Amino acid sequence: MRVSYLRALTVLHHSFSSRTPAARAHILGRFLTCPFLRTLRHVPEGGRVLDLGAGHGTFARLAIEAGAASVVAVEPDLRKSLAPSVHPRVRFVAAFDDAVRGEFDLVSVFDVIYRIPRADWDPILERASARLSPGGVLLIKELDPENQLKFAWNRAQERLWDRFFGLTLGEAFNYETRAQIEERLLKAGLVDFRAESIDAGYPHSHVVYTARRP
Repeated sequence: MRVSYLRALTVLHHSFSSRTPAARAHILGRFLTCPFLRTLRHVPEGGRVLDLGAGHGTFARLAIEAGAASVVAVEPDLRKSLAPSVHPRVRFVAAFDDAVRGEFDLVSVFDVIYRIPRADWDPILERASARLSPGGVLLIKELDPENQLKFAWNRAQERLWDRFFGLTLGEAFNYETRAQIEERLLKAGLVDFRAESIDAGYPHSHVVYTARRP
């Protein structure tokens, strides 16, 4: 289901109006500089979604708007996961990714793994893949380090947000190329790898990776 820009802004305003001013500024800034809406076509109509590292729940909330039946939003930062619920069909779990069981039609990892040491990437991606139902899709939204101009601007912005708001866990800034991400996902047992640039009109080198469980 298509979600318009204006509709998304309205939904996010109502969903997060009770959060702190710093949190609202972070949520709005993320939405304005990140093409969330360009990833929603991967949300299965009536499907179950697992959002790992869900943050405040922006993608989780928009996934409901796009037609998901339910979203389990996993977030270890208690400042975010224990805040008021954003929607009755979004269930927050204050934990790390290994706390969740069951199968899902879509597992999303949205701007998360770059904050994690590289040594932990494969175990996380393997656990995420294991949560997919047959034919389910793993979606990873990250930045493309090979687009050097946009990538440099992103690093500067990340450090600025960390300094003044401190709303994101983790201190790493690890990025890999499309070929490296593809190798990791194939190693995790997934197929039909695709990489799509979704950064047109944005200052950052946004790219979405998808792969399917056979």
